[in-house]
Amino acid sequence: MRKNEPIRMCIACRERELQSKLIRLQQDNHKIFPYTGQGRSFYVCDACRNDEKKIKGLTKRFRLSVEESEQFVKYLKELNKNG
Repeated sequence: MRKNEPIRMCIACRERELQSKLIRLQQDNHKIFPYTGQGRSFYVCDACRNDEKKIKGLTKRFRLSVEESEQFVKYLKELNKNG
């Protein structure tokens, strides 16, 4: 571990982890997608990305509709497959 490597917090479990080990996402108009470089963002750890209960909590937190939450879950599963 480098001395000055940034540490960030997972929005779901609130665990602190190295920034390089977390996935950075953002929300706009009730859609969640990879961080584009502008606006506010949040981080999700690998453990929460695979935990259905945590994902359900995130969909409630972001007030996603059923269709939007299905897209979010599908996106997270694609990330699991692709790494």
